[in-house]
Amino acid sequence: MRNEGDSMYILMNGQLIGEGEGHLSPSGEALFYGYGLFETLKYHNKKIFFLREHLERLTLGCRKLDLQLKIEEALIEEWAYQLIQANQLPTGTLKITCIKSQDHVDVILSIRKNVYTNKDYEQGFKLCFTEVKRNPYSILTYIKSNNYLENLLVRKEALAQGYHEVVFTNVHGKICEGAISNIFFVREGILYTPAVECGILEGIMRNKILEIARGLDLRVEAGGYTEEDLLKAEEVFITNSLLEIMPVVEIEGKQFNLHKNIVTQTLRKQYEDYIGAQQ
Repeated sequence: MRNEGDSMYILMNGQLIGEGEGHLSPSGEALFYGYGLFETLKYHNKKIFFLREHLERLTLGCRKLDLQLKIEEALIEEWAYQLIQANQLPTGTLKITCIKSQDHVDVILSIRKNVYTNKDYEQGFKLCFTEVKRNPYSILTYIKSNNYLENLLVRKEALAQGYHEVVFTNVHGKICEGAISNIFFVREGILYTPAVECGILEGIMRNKILEIARGLDLRVEAGGYTEEDLLKAEEVFITNSLLEIMPVVEIEGKQFNLHKNIVTQTLRKQYEDYIGAQQ
């Protein structure tokens, strides 16, 4: 078991090295333009959640960015488990990054602890809106690219104001997604989420929740919704591969009762059962 303060290993192009030993080209497109993409995955007891889906999205993203990834998904999977074993961290977060380095693609795997706690889920997250707009016509909107600085800066500002996450709207005033999450809301028993066309990254967890909800015969609507629609909701939650389903307790002063978010609680329970069945 890893102790606090122990240095971590990363895996770069199949080579296991110390996290401070990796070297990138200073003239590569990754440094100059953020040319690359990544996937972030949760793993628990050495089991990586939805690895196949993440690798498929990674491969598809590489094609869209014209990154010539010549490594099979099966080999990346083998590297992932090798890295978890080497770091002796049985539960945590795995990040897979592909970057363009002149005439080749570097593949870098790293892991870290998952920072979310039971207390976070008990208390729920507080959200705010941002004036920064999503562009539904940009190709990067739909790719988990390394051009993440805008998300980072906007979320940093929200965190400084006491919020946990920030909600983007697009250039047409429709809500899209958070800086690190997809968003859902419930009103009169119907589960709503912004359509992909609004300008969102189609999250792996978002799709799992939609699958689970439809399996419960819960009515699901994906479309274009406003901030006002969101604030009229009875329940709100956000999702990503690490958060899974995080209840929302407040959006800029609008409170949501976490003792009455029955749909959110039901989906969380169903998701836990779903994950348990995959173990």
